Amino acid sequence: MKLEIIIRIHDGKNIHGNKPRYINVPKKDLIIGCLSSLINSANLSNAKISFVILNDHCTQDCISKIHNIFKNSKHSYQLIDLEIPGFNHSGLKQFEYCKNSTADLVYSVEDDYLHCENAIPEMLFSYQYLKSHYNIKKELCIFPFDNPEDYIPHQLYPGRVFRTPTRHWKEGIWTTFTMMTTPKVFRDYWRTFEKLASKYTPWNGIDPIEELVHEGNTISDIWEHHVIRVNPIPSLALHVQFEKQRDPHINHLDWWNKYSKIHKFEVNYD
Repeated sequence: MKLEIIIRIHDGKNIHGNKPRYINVPKKDLIIGCLSSLINSANLSNAKISFVILNDHCTQDCISKIHNIFKNSKHSYQLIDLEIPGFNHSGLKQFEYCKNSTADLVYSVEDDYLHCENAIPEMLFSYQYLKSHYNIKKELCIFPFDNPEDYIPHQLYPGRVFRTPTRHWKEGIWTTFTMMTTPKVFRDYWRTFEKLASKYTPWNGIDPIEELVHEGNTISDIWEHHVIRVNPIPSLALHVQFEKQRDPHINHLDWWNKYSKIHKFEVNYD
């Protein structure tokens, strides 16, 4: 199994506004902590993994720290500086890399997802287990976060619940730009991914949300009608955004203290 992890990073302004995140640390520190958690988790996997980091004009201090933490990764990485700044361009490039990947699976992930230690090994194992054990013929997508917004009464999706040896997985129709699936999914539904990335506009609290381009009126159609999208119960990664995204069943500060520091890893170059 070959996995390519494609993450885009930006340590400047939050596209969703200036409200504090529920882990209220500078964005640069959040990026390093979340990326460290991802490296630590990937180090526990025996799969062939590579990282692609798309740099949307981060500060040099942030970039230096990224190179430093990757000294403790057993997997290869490349850091690519994007010429054009901005959320839409970086999102489009991220999806393009997913579409063009030669890996078996791609993990498109944003820079504010904090992963528990067993996230990557369990996502890879569960992907294969669900496909084989439940004889799933459709393409499969894993969203690593059990989003509390999915449980708002008028937003409940009547999906199935699957079970693996380690936890339950719930079918749903929502992801952010973060998802693990095959490059084929990006190729088959490229126009939808391209529209989301290039035209995405965050809600300003005023304009009718149905008139904007967002996940709910683009890629959610893929997960509802064409590809089976599941998320773990409980979460394997936390989306460190605003209070409404905080998982009430997980102690996020405990996760931050346990998972945001890079673990020393002895790289064998023989």
